[in-house]
Amino acid sequence: MDQEKFNRIVDDMNEFSGVKDIYLLNSDGEVIFKSGILELTKEEGKKLLKAWKEKEPSLTYQNFRYAILKNDDIQLAAKNIVGDKGNIAGSITKEGDYLLIHTDSETEMILLEWSILVNKLAWS
Repeated sequence: MDQEKFNRIVDDMNEFSGVKDIYLLNSDGEVIFKSGILELTKEEGKKLLKAWKEKEPSLTYQNFRYAILKNDDIQLAAKNIVGDKGNIAGSITKEGDYLLIHTDSETEMILLEWSILVNKLAWS
């Protein structure tokens, strides 16, 4: 995915309230592009992708645990249940990268809707 397409996805995502951070990672966990305040290190990205790819029950983002509610080869949906730290939704892109978003806990859409939207935009 190139910068222009990523920027279009960011614009599309920002039409909805509650999006905090958007990342495009390569298969090694390195951040290719990002939008938002929080940084994601390569080590954090690697661990996040490992949890996704190996179908672990949870992942860690910004030192908080997120229970993985949906996990398949294409999509990811995880929720921070204890700390009210929001949700993580992700999709692999047609180029083989990983598009991930971090949202607030309370948004106009439920987590699985976010997951579907991320997947739709990643494949558009």
